[in-house]
Amino acid sequence: MIEIVPYNEFVTCVKTGSKVNGRVMMWHYSYLIDDVLIDAGCPNAEDELNELRSAHPIRRVYVTHAHEDHAGGCSLFAQHAEIFATPSVAGAMMNPEALNAFFAMAWGQPKALSKVNPIPEEFEIGKLRFEPLPLPGHTNDMVGFYEKQERWLFSSDAVPFMEEKQLAMPDENVPQTIKTIERIQALELRVLFDSHSGPIENPGEHIQRRIGYLKEIQQAVRKHSAQGLTVAEIQEKLHIVSPWWSDLTEGRFSAVNLIRSLIQDEASSSSDHP
Repeated sequence: MIEIVPYNEFVTCVKTGSKVNGRVMMWHYSYLIDDVLIDAGCPNAEDELNELRSAHPIRRVYVTHAHEDHAGGCSLFAQHAEIFATPSVAGAMMNPEALNAFFAMAWGQPKALSKVNPIPEEFEIGKLRFEPLPLPGHTNDMVGFYEKQERWLFSSDAVPFMEEKQLAMPDENVPQTIKTIERIQALELRVLFDSHSGPIENPGEHIQRRIGYLKEIQQAVRKHSAQGLTVAEIQEKLHIVSPWWSDLTEGRFSAVNLIRSLIQDEASSSSDHP
């Protein structure tokens, strides 16, 4: 399913998602600016993305990270558009992992690309000038795109869309996510272009609530871990409840991943950026 919603004179929201029992399980936002897409949406929206391509010829696609809801639609544009990503993301896009049945249903299985271009140090779209910013945490190699004059950040999945994050992926570094969100907060943005919540104007309070929650739960998790509690005991004590569908992900999204990361992982200083 697709919805195309103009946001302002420059940016149009392109929302893709798959229906489950008549409802879209989760929207993904790509952003169309002139003939450029920031992220390409999910493969399951192939027919709708082809309609978008017919109505709005796409010449460039900039990809934030390799997850299928962000990069999976790139194969639909690759014949007529240049695709840009970081080297590690490009490698994953040219050799995509096979998804289990749940994610194949929810987003769709990405197709391999034969060519992906490196993201330049900055790029222009009309009057707008974008700088790629490293946003590690959700993945180690995720980037966002910052328009300094407008104080816009296309932030991908850097800021959790749920105020109280309950799940994480196996390779997610949640302490690094906290540090990345704090760096985003320091930018004093006018608009945060989120990949699941859409554009958020004056997002300071939205961001701070997530920083506060993650720091609070990190402190509690580490306290209970130091007291000798197991991951399962910590989950029960903190009332972290996984949604019904988390078992279907076969461990790709779980509260266990969240708690383990908060105990074991540390944030790196190597990704600092003004």
